Amino acid sequence: MSLTPARKSFSKFMDLPRVKSRLARLTLLALIVCSSAGVASSADRHLEARLIWGTNDDKSPNPSHKRLEGDLAKKLQELPFKWKSYFEVNRQTFTINDKEYKKVVMSDKCFIEVKDKGDSKVTVKLYGQGKMTQRVDKPLPKDETLAIGGDDKHDTAWFVTVRPVEAPPSKPAPNAAAKK
Repeated sequence: MSLTPARKSFSKFMDLPRVKSRLARLTLLALIVCSSAGVASSADRHLEARLIWGTNDDKSPNPSHKRLEGDLAKKLQELPFKWKSYFEVNRQTFTINDKEYKKVVMSDKCFIEVKDKGDSKVTVKLYGQGKMTQRVDKPLPKDETLAIGGDDKHDTAWFVTVRPVEAPPSKPAPNAAAKK
């Protein structure tokens, strides 16, 4: 019994060594596609955190604190908070990814841990005096600011704001600067 041309073609297609070879190539292709998708999803995000102190006093007792100005100060003044003055205690710019939490020290008593959760979402853990005081899982798209914090002594408050920022400009290579 002779095989028809279609059966010969199918028989040739189903040849075990060829099937293994095709399967290996497809597996390799799938790994390359999946690994490049993983690289794209783990892109770093650049954020800025500020430790803010709110008070009804016109001056901070600490001369290193800067009066808060700009859009953030305006937003805080418009909110129904009871404080009339806000001071920036510290500002940090940092990079996060979806692989691990980034620890950012805001003061000797306060730090945050931040992780990218994808789709513009972040997790921010706030620590005060070594203990986690709050955890926030929230979308943080461009042009938004997340604020978390708590009351302090003497009718004041402290909080940390976190917002996305543009990536800092890359530094030129040392040889490129020397050639100019």
